[in-house]
Amino acid sequence: MQDVSERLHGHYFDLIRRLHVALRPRTYLEVGVHTGKSLELVGPETQIIGIDPTPAVRTRINDNAQLFFETSDEFFASHDVADLLGGQPIDMAFIDGMHLFEYALRDFRNIEHWAGPDSVVMVHDCYPLDEASSGRVRDSDTWTGDTWKLVPCLRALRPDLEITTVAVKPSGLTLIRNLDPKSTVLDERYDEALERFGAIGFETIDGRHDELLKVVGNDWASISPHIPSTPYASVGTAPAAGRRYPRSWKVLRHQATRQTKLAGRRVVDKARGAPAPA
Repeated sequence: MQDVSERLHGHYFDLIRRLHVALRPRTYLEVGVHTGKSLELVGPETQIIGIDPTPAVRTRINDNAQLFFETSDEFFASHDVADLLGGQPIDMAFIDGMHLFEYALRDFRNIEHWAGPDSVVMVHDCYPLDEASSGRVRDSDTWTGDTWKLVPCLRALRPDLEITTVAVKPSGLTLIRNLDPKSTVLDERYDEALERFGAIGFETIDGRHDELLKVVGNDWASISPHIPSTPYASVGTAPAAGRRYPRSWKVLRHQATRQTKLAGRRVVDKARGAPAPA
């Protein structure tokens, strides 16, 4: 088995920050907010939509952020994204939610509906390191799940898309362009996609990462041909390294609510003799 980790250089947060600086997206959507660290990389004038059913935001993000504490399936089923973004398409998106193929596929399908040909969708965890960490069940400290199956799936069913995986730590960052919001391929062939690609394992790709995942090195000369040549915003302030934004009242309210719920659960679990939630 090839040690593919030696191919990885730099960190994906640094790459995401550089993409924000270079492209200055007007709008940005993120699935899988978690602590909010990736949202902190977004510029102050970018409109943000963040989706996560159970985030634990610990950092500062800009005041343009609209946070939705629900699953991505629930969000896309009940919200008009264009309306939330003032009629603009999604310029950039980041998929880092459930580490399972079918969730990543649905998230991409739903995002594409509200995007445009020049939009960029970033997908985390599409560079599997080994069989143990890239399966559907977590049984190792490092777990990417089988999100990586999205790449061979889209390359087969949507050859019109431009797909590039950057070899960046800890588990790659895939960039997808040339989106078509009118495409119905993934709706019509969703079941086929799950049956055909859900069954493949790490052995399918072991030793063939560069070929099957369209891998490029983590250097700007290799990456820049795969992103828009001009920024989305002609004017505006690019995000600066170490920038700190005022903490959104929505985040503060959610954190207070979450802490109250966790405290209540600890009381109930203690009474039942069950382990307290982490």
